[in-house]
Amino acid sequence: MWKWLGFVLLVCGNVLPLTADEVTIVVNETAGLHRGNFPAGIEFNWFEPVKAETQFVLKHKGSVVPAQFLAAETGNTIRRFSVDFRVTLAPHASAEYTVQLADGDSNPVLLKGFDVSQSASGIRLTNAPHLFWELDPHLDGILKRFEFGEFKFWDASQSELVLKLSNGKEVPVTGNPKGDLKVLKQGPWTTKLNYSLNAVDLGLSNVHNNVTLSFNVSRSWVQVDWQIYDPAREVKSLAVPMKLKLTQPTREAPTLIDFGTTTQVYSRLSEGQFAELRGNWFQVVKEDQYIWELFQGKGNSVRRLAVGPQQPGSRFMAEGWAHIMDSQKCLALAVDKFGDSSNDLIRLQSDGAVTLERTYPQRELLGSSKTMHLRFWLHFVFNPPHISAATSPQSMKTPLSVHLK
Repeated sequence: MWKWLGFVLLVCGNVLPLTADEVTIVVNETAGLHRGNFPAGIEFNWFEPVKAETQFVLKHKGSVVPAQFLAAETGNTIRRFSVDFRVTLAPHASAEYTVQLADGDSNPVLLKGFDVSQSASGIRLTNAPHLFWELDPHLDGILKRFEFGEFKFWDASQSELVLKLSNGKEVPVTGNPKGDLKVLKQGPWTTKLNYSLNAVDLGLSNVHNNVTLSFNVSRSWVQVDWQIYDPAREVKSLAVPMKLKLTQPTREAPTLIDFGTTTQVYSRLSEGQFAELRGNWFQVVKEDQYIWELFQGKGNSVRRLAVGPQQPGSRFMAEGWAHIMDSQKCLALAVDKFGDSSNDLIRLQSDGAVTLERTYPQRELLGSSKTMHLRFWLHFVFNPPHISAATSPQSMKTPLSVHLK
């Protein structure tokens, strides 16, 4: 067993580059939202090979900015590094940052963050004193545990990633003993994990699975990127059933929900009820077919709460996010490109069960892409999220645009 206490050296004081070389990073806010202390990051190539332990500094308007620098390739002498930092920007604003070599006489400052440890039972990430993540070595349950202070949020026994095949069969992806969770990136501010399976592992002819989980120490969320390579188009849907540990709803204290459509729609769920947001993609507009639809019901009794327009176009698309909460705990979730080129579903149930599903209709007939991709975020906060969450779902699902100048 090994254990690693994450830290990064930030060089402060009068910092002078050893050479005139510097890398310029441009950050743009593109969603029209204020960003406060928002995570940003990028990989860059230095001008010449340097030692992997070379120290850099990040500067903005002449001042040193706290940042995490990590080697982004293996070897003792390398060129590629990653930098992660935090940005505050007004809506549609931009900012420039420069990466420079650190001056050897400057004083290093220890920046703490994730305490990452790995053992036969899995990987743990601790952001003391409040946040604790644990993941199974075979990604069973997606998350094994998530705790925020004294509150336990996650029910791993009812959470998984599932491939729904065109022939009607379902193939679980998570919990496969042939897949091992690996560390892709390990730092005090950002950590990335990867879980992959090939076709033989899945028992399929030519389907490859890749899941990346990204954690940022400044936010209590995980970003999940699930990608399938499926040239034979065996897979019809990507499904994510999950379970949040909520208290049983009562008449006085129902489960509260809201959805991000083209506006915000909120409701409550009594025992046994559910609500679901559907994002509908279609090539040809049909009568009574809406861009998005919101339903609520119990058993076979279902009614529409709201619908979007019938004409296609990005400005008519549902935003594709939701909250589900009891009197204390809340899950904010968001789906990237909701209903953009697929039929997408967010389903919330009164007992805390949540389902995400992405279906590419008629893949075999339309000759669609050989890959399927589902990116989603799970943000664990408290009720009301307006107070406890540092980031809105809209901000969460629209990261800052970061590129090299």
